[in-house]
Amino acid sequence: MYTVCCDCGLEHHESVDYACRSCSGILLPAYEKTAATPLHETELNGIWKYHRYLPPVPKEYRVYMGEGTTPLIPSVSLGAKLGIGELYFKYEGGNPTGSYKDRIAAMGLSWARAAGRTACIGTTSGNAGAAVAAYAGRAGMPYHLYVLEHMAEAKLAQVLVHKAQVRKVKEFGTNPEVGELVFQRIFQAAVKRNWEVMITAYRYNPYAMEGVKTIAFELFEQLKGVPSHIYTPVGGGGLYCGIWKGFDELQADARSDGMPHLVAVQPEGCSNIVKAYKAGSPVPLDGPSSTSISGLQVPNPPDGKLVLQVMHKGGGSAVSVEDSMIWEAQELLAEQEGIFCEPAAAASVAGLIQTCRDGIDRSAMRIVCIVSGTGFKDSRRLSDMTQNLTVPCLEVSELDI
Repeated sequence: MYTVCCDCGLEHHESVDYACRSCSGILLPAYEKTAATPLHETELNGIWKYHRYLPPVPKEYRVYMGEGTTPLIPSVSLGAKLGIGELYFKYEGGNPTGSYKDRIAAMGLSWARAAGRTACIGTTSGNAGAAVAAYAGRAGMPYHLYVLEHMAEAKLAQVLVHKAQVRKVKEFGTNPEVGELVFQRIFQAAVKRNWEVMITAYRYNPYAMEGVKTIAFELFEQLKGVPSHIYTPVGGGGLYCGIWKGFDELQADARSDGMPHLVAVQPEGCSNIVKAYKAGSPVPLDGPSSTSISGLQVPNPPDGKLVLQVMHKGGGSAVSVEDSMIWEAQELLAEQEGIFCEPAAAASVAGLIQTCRDGIDRSAMRIVCIVSGTGFKDSRRLSDMTQNLTVPCLEVSELDI
C-alpha cells in the first residue's frame, strides 16, 4: 500500500500520517493490482473479505463484530411510483451499532492496534461516536470524544453505554471557527500522546475511511454489476467519497467497465457542497448550519473538496432538499417499504424523489439509495412520528375479530 495526494498527485511510498507532506492535501490509499485474484476471500467475514483492498492489518489485530454484508433491499412500492426500472435500498442500519460508521470503526481500531496506539480521540455528531466507542471497548482502547452541544440524546446514550470519555463543546457544529479549534486540539493531543485520530473523514484518517468503500464492493457483488445511480446522504462527505473510491478501484482493476453516477443529497439548511457544485466552485461555500437533521449538520465538510472533485470530473451531482421532505421520506420508507431509518439516512430517498420531478425517463435505470442508519438513533423523531397515534385498550368482548 502507498498513498496518493488527491490535490497535487504526489505518491508517498514511505510512512505518512494523515496529510500530504508537500501540500497538506487529502491522502488516498492505493494498492497493487489484484485483478488476477477473487474480489473477496470466502473464508473471511465482513469488510475483511476485501482485505486486499484495505490497509494491511495482521489478523491478530483485526477487530470484528459482524459489520458489513448489509442487505440490499429491492423496493416494492416507491420504485414503481417513480417510474424507476430497479430501485434498491442499501440498509446500513444492519451493522452492529446501527450505521455504516461501524465499517470505519472496525478498520480504524484495527489499524490503531497494529500501529501500537494507546488510545483514540475524535469528534462526532452521533453515529461515529457510537461506532468507535463500541469497537474501542472491544479493542480494550480508551476513547476520548468531543461532541456537539445539542447532540441527539439517543446517540449520546449509545456512546456513554460503552464508557467513552465524552465532553460537549459549546457552538460545536454550528460555528465553523469553533470546529477548527476543536480539530486543532485533537491533533495536538494525538501527536503528543500516541493516540489514533478517529474523525470519520478522509482528511483526518484516510486509513480508517477505507472501510467505507466495502459498501461499493458489496453492491457490485449483490447486483452482479454496477448500478446506474447511487444517492447518498452527505454531511462531511466521507460516505460519498468512499463509495466512489470503491467503484473507481474496481474499474481500475478491470473488474468492472463503468462507474455509477453518484448523487450527493444535503438538507437545504446545510447545503454548502450543493451550492458549490451549482456555482462551479472547487471548494464548499461558507455558511452556517440551520438544519435540524442530526448527522448532516456539518457547516465545514472536511471531505467536501474531494466530493466536488468527483462531481466536476463528471462522476456525480448534488441536490438539496428541505428538512420536511426528509421527514416525509423517512415516514414513507417505514410505511411503504418496511424500512425504519433515522432522518439523515432518509435524505437519499428524499433526494431521489426531488430529482424524479424533472420528467426524465428512468425506466431503464438501476438506482440504489444508501440508507445509512437505523431509526432508533433518534428517539425524539420517533416520538414525533407516533405522538398523534393512539392505541385503544379494549375489553375482550369488544375485540373486533
